[in-house]
Amino acid sequence: MPAIFMASLLFCIAFGHAFSLCMLTEYIMYVEKEECAYCIAVNTTICSGYCKTSDSNVKGSELKTKSIQNVCTYNEYTHKTISVPGCPVHVNPLYTFPVALSCKCDKCNTEYSDCVQDRIDCNYCTKPREPTYLLYNFLQ
Repeated sequence: MPAIFMASLLFCIAFGHAFSLCMLTEYIMYVEKEECAYCIAVNTTICSGYCKTSDSNVKGSELKTKSIQNVCTYNEYTHKTISVPGCPVHVNPLYTFPVALSCKCDKCNTEYSDCVQDRIDCNYCTKPREPTYLLYNFLQ
């Protein structure tokens, strides 16, 4: 029985660490502007993965203050600017977005992260992806 307990404990520790990774991930983002004719695909890097957290629904006031809900977020990032094709002369074609350079587990900062868990997937084009030769690549 103790051998099964130890094996289970080691498996849980290894399994927990495997799924607690917060790291740079390649991501294709589709960018378009309402006034412009085209949608373009941009290869970039984002932070993705899971972080260790503690349950905030614990009993006792001392434990609640130690509860932390960490998210996988940017440690370092830079901003890149691209030009969306097919924009009328009076429309600014520039689009600026963050590119992750490194990641960390930390509290969510709403100044530069979307902290909402229940998001609708909107990473698609509603306009043609022409010209097809435009694929911006910002992988690190």
